Amino acid sequence: MRKQLSNRRRSESRRVKWRSPLDAMAPENTIHITVGFDEDGLTPREIFYDGGYRSGSDLETLASDICIMLSIFLQHDGVVIDDFAKSLAVERSRYPNAEEPASLVGVLVAQLRQPPSWTDAVLGSGGGPTP
Repeated sequence: MRKQLSNRRRSESRRVKWRSPLDAMAPENTIHITVGFDEDGLTPREIFYDGGYRSGSDLETLASDICIMLSIFLQHDGVVIDDFAKSLAVERSRYPNAEEPASLVGVLVAQLRQPPSWTDAVLGSGGGPTP
C-alpha cells in the first residue's frame, strides 16, 4: 500500500560529491538533491534530483528517474532503505579498508540512509522515533 504524503513536510537539500570508483580518471561530479521526510521528520520518503549533470543529458535523465523510482518505493509499506543498501554493488575505496557505492544508485541510497541535520533536535525533544 502506498503512503500518501502530507502536502507540507520537512526536506533537506544536499550537495553530494561523487566520482565513480570504477574509473580513476573520471571527473568528480557535484550532484544536488533534496530528501523529503515523513511526518516524524526522520524517515526519508522521497528524493529529488535538483541538478549537477548537463541539462538534457542522459545522466541528468537517469539521475532524475532513479530518484523517482526510489521515492515511489519508499512510499510503500514494508520497503526499508537499508534492504536496498545491502544489496547494491560497492567498490573498494581510494581510502584504506573502506568501500563506496559503485554506482549513482548506491550514492543516492546512501544519502537516503544519512539522517537529516535536525535529528538531534527531534530526538532530544522526544518528538519521534529513532531513524
